[in-house]
Formats: sequence, structure tokens, C-alpha cells
Amino acid sequence: MSSDTPQPTPGDDSRRVDYGVLAVMGIVVVLLIGAAIVGVVMLSGRFASAEEEPPEPDEQASNVEPLPVGTPAAGADNNPSYQQQVAAMHPRYRPGPFVQTVGLLPTGMSSLRRMAASNRGGRTVDTPWIVAGAELHAGTAPLRVGAGGPGLRLGPRENAGQPLMVIPGSPANVQIVASPGSGSQGAVQGLLIRFRDYPGYFFLPAVVDSELGQIRVAGVDQADLQFGIDAPVYPNGTPLDPGKELEAVLEIAAVDLDGRTSAFVERRLRVLPVGTGDVEVTVRMTEATDLDLYVVDPTGVVVYYGNTNSFSDGQLDLDANAGCGSNMGVNNEHIYWPRGRAPAGTYQVRVSNFESCIQNRRVDYTVTVRNCGETAVFSGSFEGPGDSRNCTEDPGAQRGWCQQVVSFDVTPCSPQ
Repeated sequence: MSSDTPQPTPGDDSRRVDYGVLAVMGIVVVLLIGAAIVGVVMLSGRFASAEEEPPEPDEQASNVEPLPVGTPAAGADNNPSYQQQVAAMHPRYRPGPFVQTVGLLPTGMSSLRRMAASNRGGRTVDTPWIVAGAELHAGTAPLRVGAGGPGLRLGPRENAGQPLMVIPGSPANVQIVASPGSGSQGAVQGLLIRFRDYPGYFFLPAVVDSELGQIRVAGVDQADLQFGIDAPVYPNGTPLDPGKELEAVLEIAAVDLDGRTSAFVERRLRVLPVGTGDVEVTVRMTEATDLDLYVVDPTGVVVYYGNTNSFSDGQLDLDANAGCGSNMGVNNEHIYWPRGRAPAGTYQVRVSNFESCIQNRRVDYTVTVRNCGETAVFSGSFEGPGDSRNCTEDPGAQRGWCQQVVSFDVTPCSPQ
């Protein structure tokens, strides 16, 4: 071996091994970094496409899926901020001793609106109608009418020959009787509800908790379907001319757990034009009898049938069943203060049983207060012959002929 050839020295072999290991480790690190970069790019692209592409339409949107009995409808009732708004309303509304609080709605009838899951994400149904506890679906209501399906009919309280009067912004009620279909899957799971010529349909579970109380369609002889309309418009979205009535048709069908349906039952509706404003009070009665609405404003002035226009601008513009002979079948009375005219302070609402037009039978009533955009609903009842005395003073414990329904506070409404 030539003396010019470099001779290995101790440690040369170990240094060659260290360099090899470092080289391998470097290659591995480079590969890992490259894989990570590729993964990040792929993930970001996937997220970006998810944000940019709209969700695919739900092909099963028209199908009704069975819901367990007692399932609450998803919506405002599960929203903590909504519950806080309701809690804030309670001190403003103090019900009388013989009435019940049906519900407090922070944003009026719109608080009751629920959209089915397939309609969320920008897909909406343009209808002014609202059904308490029900979800609004796009498309056409699915029908499977046939032998063995459930049954449905109007309740005995309903006069099918006369339109049901509806006041915008106030809940209305239709009494129905549902019966199960045959077989193990014949139990009624809910109702299909539509308003003729208006888009979409509603699905109301058999038992559901709503902001207007629990609604039970099955398991009872009779049930009340609660619905309403906020701003009445024609099916094509055109608003009504001032003072013009709106005629509509409510159609209801029962659906059982097997998806079989009854035929639709019809109820004609007549939406009455009434005055609107910051404060509105409506009484609705379940039968055509002579109940009278009284509202005492903060100055002590009473608006009622004997004082239909007060100097505080309160107006009675709807008086039903007067003396059991005038305006019969309207079954609603309405008092309002125009926008910007309602005095701030405490108001009192009373209802009197002036004269029974129904052979002294029991009549239930509902009072709806609309106060600067929020709505409060109360219920009570009378039975007996009535009394023609004016209820311009607090009746106290005398519940047979006049009842204090609610005292409520009004602050100046926000400009709209």
C-alpha cells in the first residue's frame, strides 16, 4: 500500500455511520413535512368547497317521519336567549284571579314559526300563516288516503257553514277530532295542515309542547289546533288593500304511524281588517254570545262599546254579537291605539258577560295583548245568563259577569 494513501485513524468508521444516519433522518423529515403540507392543502380545499357549495336539496323533504309521542318541536322554546326574553316579559303582565296565562311571545306570532330541517340553510317557504307547535315544510303535503287509514273531522263546536273569523296577530282555534287507523301502526302521529293556494304545508306532532301550551291531537276526543296570520297577504304575496277582508281555506288531515292519511277536512276562514298600532287587545270567544271587551288606559279612561273613541286615541273597531242580534258569528272584539299614540303606563283589560246567547252554557274566551311588538295570551270562561251592567270598575271577586283579565305596562315603543 502506497504511503500516499491516507490511512484510517481511530473513529473514522463511527463518523461514517453517524453521517449515514443523519442523511436518512433528513430524508424522513423532508418526506413528513411534504406529506403534512399536502394534507393541509387537501383539508383546506375540502373546507373551502364545503363553504362555497350550497347543501344539496333534501330529496325526502316531502316525507313525514313518525315522531315519538310527546316529542317537543324544535325551535324558540330551546333557545336560552328566547327564554330570557320570556322571563323578562313576566313582570309586565299581571293576570287577574280567574284567568290563565296561555303564552308570552317576545316577537309576536312569529315566535311560533318553525322551519323543518330540510328548509333551513337559506331555503324558506314564503307563507304568512303560522301553526303553533308545527313545522313548516316546502313542497306538497304527502297523502296516502286509503282503507284502514286514520280519520279526522271537525269538532262539534265548529259551524262548518259559517267562516271562522281570524284577527291578524291573534291566535285562532279550530276544534278537531282525530281517530286512529287500523293495525299496530294505526295510532295518529300528527296532522298535515295546509292553507289552500299558499305554498308549503305544516306537520304537527300528535302531542307537542308549544309556546301556547301543550297541544294533543291523539288520545283525546277533541283537540284545538291553534294557528294565526301576522300580516295578511294573498297567496302570490300581494298585500291586501286597506280595509279589505281576506278569505282563505284551512285544510287538515291526520297521518298515522304507517304514513297513511285521512282525507283533508276543510275550514273556511275570514280574516277581518282591523286597526293596527303599538297597543292592540283582542278577545275571541268559542261561541256566538255577547261578551264585551274593556280596556282602561293609564289615564283611567275606559274604551268599550259605550266609549268607542277615547281622547287618548284608543278605539273599539270591532264589536261582536251585540244584544245577541248584531254582528253575530264574528266572535271577536278589538281595541287598539294607533302607532305612536298609546300613552305610556299601566293598562287594564276586562271582559264582561253582557248577555248569554247560548242558553247560559259555558263559553271560553281568549284575550290577546299586542304590546310594542310582543304578544301575551290569556284565557278564561263564563257561564250563566250574564249581566248588562257596565264593567268600568274593577270587578274584584265577582267572576260571574265581569273578570279582570290582565294589567300590563306600556313604555314608549321603539320607532319602526
